[in-house]
Amino acid sequence: MSTDPHSGPVGEKAWAEDALARDRGRVQMFNATRPDGLDGWTIALEQYDLLVEVILATIDRFADDDGSVPLQLIVTEAQQQLGANAAFPGGRLSNYVRYTKVDLEARCVVERVPRSSPQRVRLFAGS
Repeated sequence: MSTDPHSGPVGEKAWAEDALARDRGRVQMFNATRPDGLDGWTIALEQYDLLVEVILATIDRFADDDGSVPLQLIVTEAQQQLGANAAFPGGRLSNYVRYTKVDLEARCVVERVPRSSPQRVRLFAGS
């Protein structure tokens, strides 16, 4: 797999914890840089699904020739699409998006473009 420390895959313990969280309507957030790939907290499944949908749709819709988009564009799109959604009563989505992006990196769904500044994200290509 990838040598990027932010990319997964994470171990079996993380997936087992995620399965338990999903039984309770939550998602265990992964972080490939943490022990066992676990970030130590969960998010409501409804929120997670909405965020993943926006992240992937934004990459699909706005990707440059290299398949990537700026992370800030993903944050902006999520804010516009979900800012008034009842699933996010506080209305501010920046941290939700960033933490979900880290989770998707650990799940090998998306990856950071190496040495991009500002940060860019694309679908995981593996290595």
